Amino acid sequence: MENACHQYLLQIQKAKDMLVVLEAEMHNVKTHLKSKPDDAYHMRELKQITLDMTITLNELEHCQSMFDDCMVTYSKAGEKYND
Repeated sequence: MENACHQYLLQIQKAKDMLVVLEAEMHNVKTHLKSKPDDAYHMRELKQITLDMTITLNELEHCQSMFDDCMVTYSKAGEKYND
């Protein structure tokens, strides 16, 4: 086993990194919308970022669940997981 659970850790980190990027984008869009609240382009962009964040959070939750399941599986088998 080449750290079977490691794949999930990588996916978790990737999702967390994506959330940081999306939060920065959202901050920029919200800042722009404070000065121009009727800007349709930035409103669409805000909706897309919100959707992307929801998807990423769902992926993060799924990967965390899969990682937890993996850890339980290998702990029952008597194997140690080394990050």
